[in-house]
Amino acid sequence: MRLLILGTGGMANQHAVNFKAIDGVSVVGGVDVVPERLAVFCSEHSIPNHFSSLEEALAWGEFDAVANVTPDRIHHPTTLQAIAAGKHVFCEKPLATDAIKAMEMTDAIEKAGKVGMVNFTYRNSPALQKGRQMVLAGEIG
Repeated sequence: MRLLILGTGGMANQHAVNFKAIDGVSVVGGVDVVPERLAVFCSEHSIPNHFSSLEEALAWGEFDAVANVTPDRIHHPTTLQAIAAGKHVFCEKPLATDAIKAMEMTDAIEKAGKVGMVNFTYRNSPALQKGRQMVLAGEIG
């Protein structure tokens, strides 16, 4: 899976680190409207391709999915653009700023036959990490 990270502010750093730790995932591009922040982010995470707009990244197109880590009000238009371009989308919470926009996004991803996800997990919670360790060790589950 070739992943593009859209938005390179604070939370995007966690996304880059965690996605790169998954076997089979390559973070191949970063997008941000702030050139300095984009350059630092891509350098820190060894991301080879830098784009100043989603449109520029979509024109390139050499990725399978988008991690949308933009400000909340930007989730709706950028997610719809990514879906229209045939990309899977992992969107930071909240999915949208209102239920109507969220349903529009949901309908679009379903119609496109792509995977759409919202990041609302507690994967880094100590209790969940302990549970994971116990499952992997065969102690439970």
